[in-house]
Amino acid sequence: MQGPAQPSPGRRAGDPQNASGQNTGELRDWQKNTWFGPVPDNSNPFEEPETAPELLEARSSSVSDHTGEFWTDQQQTGYQYSAREVKEQSDDLHRDRTGGRQKNRISLRTVVVVVLLFAAAFAAVYFGIFRIREIRVTGNSLVSTADIIQFSGIRRGDSILSLSEEETGRRLTAAAITAARERSNYTYYTLEFRYLEKELPGTVTIAVREREACCFLTWCGIMYVMDKNGMVLYETENPYMKDTVVLVEVKGLDIRSGAHLGQTMVLSSASQELIFRDLFLEMKVLGCTDQILEADLSNPSSLLLTTRDNFSVSLGNGESLHAKLRALFLVRDRLKEMGKTSGSINVSNPETPFYSPNSPQ
Repeated sequence: MQGPAQPSPGRRAGDPQNASGQNTGELRDWQKNTWFGPVPDNSNPFEEPETAPELLEARSSSVSDHTGEFWTDQQQTGYQYSAREVKEQSDDLHRDRTGGRQKNRISLRTVVVVVLLFAAAFAAVYFGIFRIREIRVTGNSLVSTADIIQFSGIRRGDSILSLSEEETGRRLTAAAITAARERSNYTYYTLEFRYLEKELPGTVTIAVREREACCFLTWCGIMYVMDKNGMVLYETENPYMKDTVVLVEVKGLDIRSGAHLGQTMVLSSASQELIFRDLFLEMKVLGCTDQILEADLSNPSSLLLTTRDNFSVSLGNGESLHAKLRALFLVRDRLKEMGKTSGSINVSNPETPFYSPNSPQ
């Protein structure tokens, strides 16, 4: 018995057909495998096997010819390195790389050497050339030069470049005050540092000034001698000492603190403290401190002076003290020319001073 008939495959365009239009089942030409035999091991892709003569017909007859212009140019321009040349180039490359590291090491070594030489030169200059060989002192008359050098702490052989003016001033002032207390030498309190001058390579000048005693006051039974800034230069309990000094006796100061040797008086009234300093500064500028016997500063609005030749002076307030003091001495000199030996002079207005004689007894 025969099974059901297999359906005929569908026809596709391009399939081979017989005369009745049926598909023959044969492969089309482009589907046929024209390669027979083993796979060739020829490395030239243009050399096909003999079983494909249709490719040979379409191929150039000189495709396997290596003597043409193309191959000739390649052989002429190309270059093949020999084993010796390859080794030489490798050695050169290695030498260049190691040489670069060697140059870097040499450069670093050079920098280190230069730094060490510079440090050695600096040390030689700092510790060798600029050494203190001479120490000078200016501005002193009461305190000896040797004492001032000792107080400053500067020694010969020290480096002049390491000296500090600020530090020298602090050291000198502190040492002078300590020496004044330990040695009971009150002239040390007069010492005041001004500046430090360096003259290379090895000369140092210490400039000082000595405070001038200009006034004194008596407080709690003790006589305090002060400079124009109110610094205590000397103190004593001898009541007769004031008769032996040519200084201005100050009265009426309201002292709060600082009544000790080497310290500056601090007053309770800021205006009184300012008047005190301005008055004695102007006296020093005019050089008249030795002509004033007494200064009463108890009332800042009415300052009173007494001259050593018995004239009473009213200055008024603390303004224009320079002009008032000049007017005072001009009027006093004129009165002495007129034969007046005492009286009151009012210079509260320095432009219009006036004189009042003492009333007869």
